Amino acid sequence: MLASCLQTASAFSLLGPVNFGDDSWQASSIGYNPLGSDSWPPHIVDTGPYGPKNLGEGYRRNTPVMYYTIDPSFGNYFGSNGEYAVQQAFDMMNTLSNVDNYSANLSEFPLNSQSENYTAYGLGLWDVKSVTLALLMEQLGLTDAIRYTWTLHARITPWPTGCSGACPACLAYLVVMRNFDFYLTPLGYNPPDWGQYSPYVNGELYTYLITEHCIAPDPLADAGELPADPINNNPPVASGLGEGALRNGFFYTGLTRDDMAGLRWLYSSNNFDTPSAGYMESSAAGSLALSGGGSGSSSPSQLTTFSLAILSFMDPATLQTNVPGIVITSVTTNIVNGQTNYSYTFANLVVYSSSTNTTVITQVQTITISPYPLYGQSYPPVLFRTYPPTTTTTTNTSSMLPGDFYIIPTNSCGLTVLAPLSNIVVAVTNILGTVTNSVGFTTNIISTSVVTFSTNHVLSVIICNVSTNGTTNSSSVVGNLQGIGRVQFVRVSDGNYNYLTKQFYNPVTNQYSMVVTRNGQASTVTFQRVVTAPDFVFAAKDMELGSGGAYWHNVGYYRTDLNFNESNIGTVPGPGGTSLAGPGTIEPTTSTITYNKVGPDFGNIQSSYLSGPDTAYSRYFIWGSFDGTTNVPVIYPNGTSIANLSAEALIQISPPPPALPDGTNAVAYSVTLSATGGQSPYTWSLTANSAGLPPGLTLSPGGVISGTPTSSAIYDNIAIQMNDSSGRSVIMNYSITIH
Repeated sequence: MLASCLQTASAFSLLGPVNFGDDSWQASSIGYNPLGSDSWPPHIVDTGPYGPKNLGEGYRRNTPVMYYTIDPSFGNYFGSNGEYAVQQAFDMMNTLSNVDNYSANLSEFPLNSQSENYTAYGLGLWDVKSVTLALLMEQLGLTDAIRYTWTLHARITPWPTGCSGACPACLAYLVVMRNFDFYLTPLGYNPPDWGQYSPYVNGELYTYLITEHCIAPDPLADAGELPADPINNNPPVASGLGEGALRNGFFYTGLTRDDMAGLRWLYSSNNFDTPSAGYMESSAAGSLALSGGGSGSSSPSQLTTFSLAILSFMDPATLQTNVPGIVITSVTTNIVNGQTNYSYTFANLVVYSSSTNTTVITQVQTITISPYPLYGQSYPPVLFRTYPPTTTTTTNTSSMLPGDFYIIPTNSCGLTVLAPLSNIVVAVTNILGTVTNSVGFTTNIISTSVVTFSTNHVLSVIICNVSTNGTTNSSSVVGNLQGIGRVQFVRVSDGNYNYLTKQFYNPVTNQYSMVVTRNGQASTVTFQRVVTAPDFVFAAKDMELGSGGAYWHNVGYYRTDLNFNESNIGTVPGPGGTSLAGPGTIEPTTSTITYNKVGPDFGNIQSSYLSGPDTAYSRYFIWGSFDGTTNVPVIYPNGTSIANLSAEALIQISPPPPALPDGTNAVAYSVTLSATGGQSPYTWSLTANSAGLPPGLTLSPGGVISGTPTSSAIYDNIAIQMNDSSGRSVIMNYSITIH
């Protein structure tokens, strides 16, 4: 009865570099990575030098928007279905809200998010989507909470002094805990003397059993966890690649309670990386610290706009003189009826207002010069008289560049318009041409000019300037940085990624703000990040061991990498003081996540198992995609994926994925899909696995997406299939943003 009244405990383990600072005891001989390729047991193998961190020494990301792409090596093996499976994992993460928005006990999340597909289980399939989701937890700073609930700190031999006997005699072990309870309650699960360390994972109790191997392979010893209820235990997603490994035929439906507890600990806006004061953190590499932009410390100033009409008539030199700071990137000229018109492109011009037309007055002025006879003189006279000019005025409207613009100031990162202060009506006169007409001794000079009227505005603005931090421009801010709340993931268009150079053709720029505390003062700093390469690249290769491997049983499913920033870690004072093991950040340099594409492999050993495959000793993993529906699982590579990949090489779809044009709620929407290549006519439809179009929109067999959206949101997983008349088909995955 007492247990039913307790608050559910949420626990997690933090990820960081092993054998670093005061965690130098984390050696492979007692179960820490990196382990050798022939280590045993295989379920604790990882590829990177990563291990568990103590409280206050975790590592996290501080870049709120991150970008990923698919390498051709992945697409060539897994096809569009595999790419869709990766996208599904990212979509699960993108649906999460700010970690501070959830309830105190995280009751919105289940204790167990695994489900089983019996067909996939019988085939021994490993779900691509679920493995990707587990890898993303690692990329965000969480590690296997089950594996490190109990973990060895030391293996002491011989112990005690004077003991004799062969291993495992005379060995002693020191066991510690690296799994943490997010809540401290008087009636919590943990004994009072354990503090925030916890033997529970998603509410399930774990004990341990020390195994000793005495000789290689590593680890020589390990404290292996044993669940109190081995049938109904609740492994988190962050344990899906370790001791809580996702089994063949199982898949995740989302994150568990403990996964979210770990994310909240790392990314909460109330957590400046650690509850202890004094720890420092650097802003993400490649992020330029800015101020202003509506969220910094700049004061409002005034800015006056310019008429768009001046852009067509002024030559480049005059324009740059009259509009200080304007940056012209290209200019072309066109002469019409003797009048030179200019066509420009600009780097820092922003249109403030525009209209469908503007008032234009055409003026024709005639000046007459005729003989003026003097009294008493004979003809012809010696003087001429210029008569007062006559002017004819015509008023009409024109669509010629109506509106006004402003210039982004030099050496700034843009500006925010707060409000218009006043209006200025401006008349710009341009002389179209002058002609001279002579009749006898009388000369008429006729000139035509156009007066264009526009309204300029005086604006109250905040200019975004590069932060100086009191001295010089800085690309980094060091201080107590507030958690970013959530991380959003964006797929990079295939057309914007150069697979040879691993760079973007066109860099992606975004801005975000963080609260930083320096010298006891908290302030909001705006950062600008110019992303020239993806943060995550998904690839595939054969990672099976070659000849000479000591053990064939250790097949690597994946490889990944992380870049830890340890530059702000302090030193423990006193004699023999060492560096701390954290906290730090995970930098947004490109992490390559590689999946093993060896295909079905069969382990054979000893004479009893040399024939096969039915008598092979063991068969290892096969990649697949499946869910809780009755749909047949996808097996990689399969004929459908290969056929679709071949069709993608021959047939190009427009608009290209991953995004369809944006729409607006309650406003009619229409986009026509088209194809080049293949054999027409083409037929379009949503696939069986598609999440469907936004409410109010439909897809016709002719490829027209139309209707009126009825709600504002970002709609992902829109899988559209095109079939041509020859039997080829292409499946494209889209998203639509309805504002």
